[in-house]
Amino acid sequence: MRICGIISGYDGTLCPTSSIRSKESNIPKELENILWDIADINFLHNKTRFANVISSILGIETCVLKQHERTMLASSECQEFRCIQKSYLSVDYATLKRNSELLSQLAEEIALLFDKVSIERKFTIDNKILAGITIDWRNVDDWESFKVKSEPQLMKTITQKQIELEQQVKPDSVHIQTYATHPFIDIYAPKCDKGMAYGSVLSLITNGERKEHRIMYLGDSENDNPAFRKADVSIGVRSDERLNPYLDCRYTLNFDKLVGFLKKLLNDNFVFSGV
Repeated sequence: MRICGIISGYDGTLCPTSSIRSKESNIPKELENILWDIADINFLHNKTRFANVISSILGIETCVLKQHERTMLASSECQEFRCIQKSYLSVDYATLKRNSELLSQLAEEIALLFDKVSIERKFTIDNKILAGITIDWRNVDDWESFKVKSEPQLMKTITQKQIELEQQVKPDSVHIQTYATHPFIDIYAPKCDKGMAYGSVLSLITNGERKEHRIMYLGDSENDNPAFRKADVSIGVRSDERLNPYLDCRYTLNFDKLVGFLKKLLNDNFVFSGV
């Protein structure tokens, strides 16, 4: 089939999981170049200027970017969000606003109790609302051991603090995303998943006309499974041998083969014939 659009995760898919919080957290240059050739939000959008549409925070917010030339876009435009034409929330604003207070308090409590984890706060671009947090220990030397020994206690603490805070804030239920082997836990203010993100991006890049469009989706973890199930071609990317997630995709590809695969797809005029 001929592929008309590519939707991809970032963390672990275009940038290896182990380097995402390091100084070398950019997409490898060779991969970035082929993505620019194909393409002709806070943390994410400055690193993906080749993209036309970005859905972030597990689909909570979707942004349409200006069409950039490879050498014309100044990084300051991305840092100040001037490269964004429009942004859309895919969830109820009142629920998002109400639950953001719970997330803020929960992040502070976890940071005090677990000194080996880092807390990444994920804000919406349009209203600067805290929409999600990632409790991250990938910089721990032995993250597999930490996951086995400390994650159960971390989850127990999250549940206890959530119950305590809900009695004060009275929010709707937050969404907790756990992973079989990845070294982090995600918590989002409203219910959301990457199937919702996939739908938002697809609607924008196809203008709602679905009949002749065949979409490829690239991902690396369990939270990609809702999007894998919706894609015409689903490809799991494996970027770290320590990770062994269950991916509900038809094909798998090692990260070091991704550039070659995309080059072949481009050279074949986007006619997909397998991995």
